[in-house]
Amino acid sequence: MSQTTSQDRVTRSRAEISLEVTFATLVCLTSVIGNVLVVYVVNKYSEMQTITNILIRNLALTDIIMATLNMPFWITSLYSGKWNLSHEWCEVSASAQLTMVLSSLFIMGLIALNRYLKVVKRSLYIKFFPSKRVAWLYCGLVWLVSVLFATPPLYGWGKMKFDSDFFVCTFNWKQGHVSFVIVLSEFFYVTMFAIFYTYWKIYQTVKESTDNVHANVVQNGVGAPKFHRTDIHVLKSSLTAVCFFLITWIPKALFSFIIIGGGHIPREVTKVSAYLLFTSSLVNPIIYGIMNPQFKKAFKKAFSCGRYGNGNEDPSHARVVAVMIHPRSNKT
Repeated sequence: MSQTTSQDRVTRSRAEISLEVTFATLVCLTSVIGNVLVVYVVNKYSEMQTITNILIRNLALTDIIMATLNMPFWITSLYSGKWNLSHEWCEVSASAQLTMVLSSLFIMGLIALNRYLKVVKRSLYIKFFPSKRVAWLYCGLVWLVSVLFATPPLYGWGKMKFDSDFFVCTFNWKQGHVSFVIVLSEFFYVTMFAIFYTYWKIYQTVKESTDNVHANVVQNGVGAPKFHRTDIHVLKSSLTAVCFFLITWIPKALFSFIIIGGGHIPREVTKVSAYLLFTSSLVNPIIYGIMNPQFKKAFKKAFSCGRYGNGNEDPSHARVVAVMIHPRSNKT
């Protein structure tokens, strides 16, 4: 390990180390703050406590855990060029990271299924998502399955080690069990295919509904029922989150397969893929804050300490208050 450290100090200048550590620290802090805000507004405001937002809340929890249990070790490794704790803790850190990745993927799958049933199979929606309690149960099962699939290396099926190119503890792709890699890959790609398939079916259904609305307006002057605008915003933000997750994780997955095949990846390229990997934890709050009006309004309310919206009161409520204060001036 000391050899790795001395080589690292030769290849990286003090300025490069400072820049990398600063960037990693900003990613970590932004991830924690943004995702804590998501959890806060879902817990704080009753209008935010929908079944879909419960799933989004759990997605934020995976990013918080990633930022608190993995990123600090990544930052210290970037600074020193080596793993600073025991090998056992390295294995735990790598398993925790893999657990969070699988949890994020499976929760995104749950969100896609939730939207698919809400839009395409409405008759089945109430059967699969009858209450918020059931949504919490699904999230619990997701966490359980993720732990079961992420921890076999701790029991001997696969190996974990510190990767001096990624500066994180991860699965040993060169010496690990190929069967474990195959199982993980199957679950990853099958889940991703299912997610994009459901969103494709949702897109087809929404497009067909929109076309029917336009046709009815032209022929009869009457519009057919349209999808609620909130549902459309939720669909767009959820699909965007999935796409960003895929963009930030595909380089790491591709490089791992290249390494298994005996190929070589330049160290600077692998380092960038690690930055992308951890950046995935901070993009979701940004996506929801920009594309989801529910979250945008809740964020503004949270930052203004409840003052947001005072100028947008319900007109009927304002009239009632006016009557109570000035009853004579409001007589008809």
